[in-house]
Order: sequence, then structure tokens, then C-alpha cells
Amino acid sequence: MLTKKQLNDIHSLQQICEETGNIKLKLNWDTLKSRADEENDYFHYDNSGNLLGYLALYNFGGPVELCGMVHPNHRRKGIFSSLFNEAVKQLAQARKLLINAPASSQSAEGYIKSLPCTYSFSEYQMKRHKTKKIGTANSEVTMRQAVSSDLAFINHLDTACFDIPKDEAEVFNKKIFACKNERTFIIEYKSQKAGKIRIQTEKDAAWIYGFAVDPSFQGKGIGRGALTNVVNLQHSKGVSWVHLEVAAENDHALSLYKSCGFEPYGTQDYYEYDLNTLKV
Repeated sequence: MLTKKQLNDIHSLQQICEETGNIKLKLNWDTLKSRADEENDYFHYDNSGNLLGYLALYNFGGPVELCGMVHPNHRRKGIFSSLFNEAVKQLAQARKLLINAPASSQSAEGYIKSLPCTYSFSEYQMKRHKTKKIGTANSEVTMRQAVSSDLAFINHLDTACFDIPKDEAEVFNKKIFACKNERTFIIEYKSQKAGKIRIQTEKDAAWIYGFAVDPSFQGKGIGRGALTNVVNLQHSKGVSWVHLEVAAENDHALSLYKSCGFEPYGTQDYYEYDLNTLKV
């Protein structure tokens, strides 16, 4: 796991980069704080022990995602390229690699143009405050915490809704079940399994991940009912902010989230890296 010093160093560098560039980096802090022993974090310190560069790899059950940053005063010195080269051994094992960068970051855009990458998609980061009103819950849509016997259904949803290969979904969801600060819930419609949703909470905020409704149950208002249940539950626990992310081209989901009081506050761009160019 990352040490307390490493986490503090990452946080400090993130603040500097965000304030200087007026951007929001997506570093997935819930994941960073619960890292296993796998090699997914790469650091560049100067001789005085100051963190100048950081690169992180994330595996959420599909493509490997990469996000990184370099101190504004130390860019164009090959720091990020050096970190990337260190991560090559891990990246060579990936089926697909997506590099994540804030849409408004000019430095990231300039660097990515020098890489063998193609634009893939964008995501809106959205959040809602407890003061926002939301509709009445659908009594036919209920939720319960997932148990190990639900894993096959959860894996099926990841494959059917997110195009994640079955073997990758199995590995990822087995790992998620061991996380203490993140819980998976089964969405039921008239007592039948209809979908899933993951909730991660920390202090005064909650994050929604892996929200999916089985294609055979879509169009019945189940997604809205489940989202309403989650929002009401989190706010009743004293959570002020609920966050989620949605693909920019997913008009249906975007409309649903906006109607439930979620508002965009940032955009993240994703670029697919040509793994065939890697030299291990």
C-alpha cells in the first residue's frame, strides 16, 4: 500500500497542478488509499525529496487507465516520459490502455499529441448536493447488498452493459468484493435481479460506480428508481455530496442524472494508446 508520506506528496502535487492550470485531475483517491501491493504507482523525486512527477495505473475491470502529473515548474524535462517508460512492463500486459487528461489542460493536450494516441471519448464528472430535490422512490425498485452468489450476475452485467471481457470482469469484481470502503448492491425489480450499483463513501461524500441495468429490464424506470434510492439513502446518512461520471455521448444517462439533480463540474478526455508501439 502507499505510505502516508506518498499519499501526502501526491495530494500536494495535485493541488499545485490544479491551481496552476485551473483544472481537476482524476486521481481516484478511493483507489489510491486502498492500493494492493501491485506496482501501479510511479514517482519522480528531486534530490531534496520533493515530488516532481507522478503516474498512476488503474484497472477497473476493463481497459487499464493511466493518469499522471508533473510539477508546472519542471515540465519539458522528460519526467513524464521517464515515468511512462518505468510503467511499460505493466502496460505491456494490458489489453487496452486509456490515458486520462482534464479536457481543459493545455499541457496535457500538447503532450498527448506527441504520443501514438487517438481520442476515444469524454466523461462528465457530475455531483448533486443534498439540498437538491429528487422524485419519489419507486416501490417496485429495491436494493440489497450483493453477496458472493451474485458475482455471476454482476459479471454478466459488466459484459452486457460495458463490453468488459468475462475473464476481466471476474477478476475485477472478485477484487472489489474485498474492498472495505466500497460496496456493491443488487437492484431488484419486482423481486427479480435487474441491475447493480457500487457505492464508495468517504467523509462527506459518496461516489457511484458501475451503475448498470440489464438490457432485458431497461425502459421500465428502474435506473431512475435505483438512483433515487441511492441518493436518498446517502443523504439520510448525512452525506452532502453524491458524485458520478457519465460518458458525454450517453444522452439518455446524462438526461437522467440532470433530472435527478446532478450537475456537471468537470470533463475528462480519454485517449487510446497504441500498445503495439511499446518496447519492453
